[in-house]
Amino acid sequence: MSFLKELFSTKINIAGIDIGTSLIKIIQLNKTAPDKYQLVKVVLNSTPAALIKDGIIIDTKALGENIKQLISTNRFNINKVVASVSGQSVVMRPINMPQMSDKELQNAIRFEAERYLPYSVADAQIKGIILRKSIEGDEKNMEVLLVAAPNEMVKKAEETMKLAGLSVQAIDLEPFALLRTLRLSVDAETFSRTIALIDLGANTSSINIYKAGVLRHNRTIGLAGNNFTKVIGQSLNLSFGEAEKIKKDKGIIRLEGDATPLNPTAMRIFNVITPIISELVTEIQRSFDYYRSRYRGESVDLVVLSGGTSSFKNIDAYLKNELGISCQIAKPFKNVNTVNCGFPAEEIEDLSPALVVAAGLAIREFV
Repeated sequence: MSFLKELFSTKINIAGIDIGTSLIKIIQLNKTAPDKYQLVKVVLNSTPAALIKDGIIIDTKALGENIKQLISTNRFNINKVVASVSGQSVVMRPINMPQMSDKELQNAIRFEAERYLPYSVADAQIKGIILRKSIEGDEKNMEVLLVAAPNEMVKKAEETMKLAGLSVQAIDLEPFALLRTLRLSVDAETFSRTIALIDLGANTSSINIYKAGVLRHNRTIGLAGNNFTKVIGQSLNLSFGEAEKIKKDKGIIRLEGDATPLNPTAMRIFNVITPIISELVTEIQRSFDYYRSRYRGESVDLVVLSGGTSSFKNIDAYLKNELGISCQIAKPFKNVNTVNCGFPAEEIEDLSPALVVAAGLAIREFV
């Protein structure tokens, strides 16, 4: 199955499955009214170690069996899913090309892609999506979103789902899933502006800039939650699992001007993660600078954080101060009824930023 062929099809309701390096998240939603949904069920489980590397599934059989058992144990009544691929080898890049029809574009994009892909065009699935049919000051050209992913990555994702006993409705791309959920998280006026949705994962993070619901920038960086965990473990002489737990329990970013005292452990955690959080700010600023240079000084109006690392205490306030831009945590279930989903309301609210991709995959067939 080609994820490029299936990317924008509209079929039936299914579940979304987001396989991260830290957690497997499966969500099913039903649409009850325009932009209103019912959360039917949520299943989360730790991803078995060493089964995913650089976004590519290493052992499809082991991961497929794990997912199959997870679905069976939780009595998840599904047989079709939308899964996704992500990582630094997935390319989503706006480029300028001569004006042409969509059919002509799909033939021409493979030749153009050779300039941008870090791997052979022959080994990739590639598509061009027209963003703007004309460009101000350059009327002979149009803006196109080049979308590409390695064949191996897509095929292994599909194979894993089949080994789990699931029929693959589509293999999607995370930035599109994030955009669908973002539409549920903010009001229509805000959605029409320029929003940077920064998905802070375990091994990687993605910086996605949307203007009026159109993806205009996507970049994956190798800076994420595990970087925090590793330096905490080294500083406190803890195992990775122990460091992860203490990070969640006691980790906090101290804000400038906040005189509230921290206990010694929290202060030590803050001190060792400070270089990493500073590097994160630098990488975000780099993406914002690129965006401003490409789009003639346009700026980001709002930053929205998602992913498990967005739950690190004060990270939203810290980024707001450093970037000088309003920053908030994603609320994917703002317009979703979460009663009877299997989790208490307070717990599902705490988990929700980590479920943004899975939710976007789950509602793909409704939008």
